[in-house]
Amino acid sequence: MDEKTVTKLKKGEAVGLVATIFCAAVIAYFIICYTVAKTQNIYSLELTALISAPVLIVIGAAVGAFCNIKYGGAIEKLINGYVRDVCIENAALFHPERNSLSFYLNVDDTAINLQVNGYKEKIAFDFSVFGKLSLSKKITALTAIENRLSATFCKLWERGAKYTEVCFAEREGTRRKSGKTVYIIKDGKPDTKAYKQYLKNK
Repeated sequence: MDEKTVTKLKKGEAVGLVATIFCAAVIAYFIICYTVAKTQNIYSLELTALISAPVLIVIGAAVGAFCNIKYGGAIEKLINGYVRDVCIENAALFHPERNSLSFYLNVDDTAINLQVNGYKEKIAFDFSVFGKLSLSKKITALTAIENRLSATFCKLWERGAKYTEVCFAEREGTRRKSGKTVYIIKDGKPDTKAYKQYLKNK
């Protein structure tokens, strides 16, 4: 991922976050001012709060929505593209020749490592260009990887590859598994949800 592009997108995303915080501050301002105005019978303060607060909230919400659509969507697209490229470059490490595959996703502050079955090799997804991953970035990255796994093996199954089972789960540290097992293929057939998602994005 290009560092300059990511930096630009992060700045835009930060503006959207500031706009959201601004909206929350305006709501607090309105509540305080309106309450004081009512209890102290200060008509001018009440009028000011009633006029200014809605306008400021609309402006803040508009800026936040614009930044979320423009920059948040662009970051998601960038992550999806990066995940696709890493998967293509490391296709052999997926061991598609095996008929039973269990993938394990290990998440840390700046990367997600993917291992399959008992193999020592790891497929590393390096997101350090974003700095320490926020919760939302971790979710976006995990979703991109999981969707790529589903699409890959549903496509291979569709083309005639035989699998008894393909699944993935998250894990912590050296533990075998810590999260729920999600099946892509089970008993030789694609999971209904995974296959529908694959067809939708095909």
